[in-house]
Amino acid sequence: MERSTKIAMVAMMLLLLSQTSSANQNSVYIDQVGSNSTIAVTQDGSGNKAGDGTTSMIISGTGQNISIQQVGSNNIAAVNVQGSSTALTTIATGSNNTVTLNCGSVPTTSCTDTTITANATGNSNTLTTTATAKSTISTTVIGNNNTATINSNTTHLLGARVNIYATGNSNTMSVNQSGPAGVAGFNAEMTVTGDSNTVGVTQTGTTDSDVQINSGGSNNSITVNSGN
Repeated sequence: MERSTKIAMVAMMLLLLSQTSSANQNSVYIDQVGSNSTIAVTQDGSGNKAGDGTTSMIISGTGQNISIQQVGSNNIAAVNVQGSSTALTTIATGSNNTVTLNCGSVPTTSCTDTTITANATGNSNTLTTTATAKSTISTTVIGNNNTATINSNTTHLLGARVNIYATGNSNTMSVNQSGPAGVAGFNAEMTVTGDSNTVGVTQTGTTDSDVQINSGGSNNSITVNSGN
């Protein structure tokens, strides 16, 4: 085979490898302002981003419906919700994925009556959700060595709810809610099945609080602080 032909073949192989690598690293950044929008993002592969730690997807308005589904490993989803009455759902299937969801963060802290659902299936996934004013958060984690953290903090917490379900080993769950609570405010439920789990719940006054934890396995550490 002539030298020029070999060089051409090597160049073609490098081009194909470059195309394959870039195909697995898609990035989506959305800055949405308006009401009653429906946004669906689906990413398949590794190293994909729907927002990231530097630039989050920003969803502003009323009555938004957002869904993000990532299948693969080392994917990142970062969403900042502004406004009210928004439904945000994220699904991460794979390993080493990072999902960060904020309801009421810079550039504005206005976010109320929002429903956030964050689900992960796989190993070593990290889910972090922060919400304010009368939001409902649900997290389901299946797999090993996953970390799920929920922080719900507002000055008027009426009927806030948190649900976390985890199946697997070495999971860490944490819920932090700050009032004052309204009528039947707060509530936090956790169902954990597996080994070496750490579960923590902190709910502060005034008065209303309902904490339910069901844990199965070994070496679990559960801490609950609730009350005025």
